[in-house]
Amino acid sequence: MKIASQDNPDILKISRVTSICVDVGEAQITQPFFLGVNHPVNSWIAAMEKITVDAIEQLPLEQYELLLLGTGSKYTVLENDCMGFLSNAIPFEVMTTVSACRTFNIVAGEGRKVLLAALIGSENKTQE
Repeated sequence: MKIASQDNPDILKISRVTSICVDVGEAQITQPFFLGVNHPVNSWIAAMEKITVDAIEQLPLEQYELLLLGTGSKYTVLENDCMGFLSNAIPFEVMTTVSACRTFNIVAGEGRKVLLAALIGSENKTQE
């Protein structure tokens, strides 16, 4: 799916999302990643693991006002410990990776400090 781009050339833009990759600028990402208006693309958690408190603690949350979590091609509810940790750390939204990427472009285009952390693919593990 192609994603509409913003006009500001200083903002990282996600140009395309599929079930197996995300295109950011000239880079094609195929592993879990995070990026923000202050951070270029970085690898995040080991291939297709579920989102945990340990994984969230690796993110530079203190530099952002909003966290968007993409759970892969299927929406996955976070475990209670993750929800509790995030509730005390930063405003956040959990959604599919496609939705999170679209939302990132919109919110970043508004000039807000937003961080996106996402799993890629449909093999994301369900939270038990």
